[in-house]
Amino acid sequence: MARRTTLTTRMTLLVVVICVLVLTLAYPLRLYVQQQGQIDELAAKNAEQRKRVEALKTKVAGYDDPEWARDEARVRLHFTQPGEKIYLVPAAPATSPAPGRGVASTEAPWFSRLWSGAVGTGQATGGTGTSAGRTGDGQATAAPAPSVSAR
Repeated sequence: MARRTTLTTRMTLLVVVICVLVLTLAYPLRLYVQQQGQIDELAAKNAEQRKRVEALKTKVAGYDDPEWARDEARVRLHFTQPGEKIYLVPAAPATSPAPGRGVASTEAPWFSRLWSGAVGTGQATGGTGTSAGRTGDGQATAAPAPSVSAR
């Protein structure tokens, strides 16, 4: 019987030691798994940021291309090459804003006002996109703000 008691005591002691080891290792193991998840998230974000940086580097490298600069000048500033024909089209009349919407700006874009100043007398009227000019015989005329298109 004494032998059975020592065996039971040893088994109980073994179970207690195993439980203590499991409880001791559970918290660090949980932290390890949690940190591995964070590392995976950060690695995915890092890869995404690297792709974005590469795309931006490619875009910036395009700024050195003279052909790109020429295209941007044509599109944004309406520049033309020598020998091209320029057609001036009067600006469309301003439409009234739709009910329930904010008030639309009636001011012409800066390049239209600049062009109106260069074509007319240099005096743009209150942002309507027109400028007053004078003809050769001294009569006043109103010229609409041109929009330029090269064909």
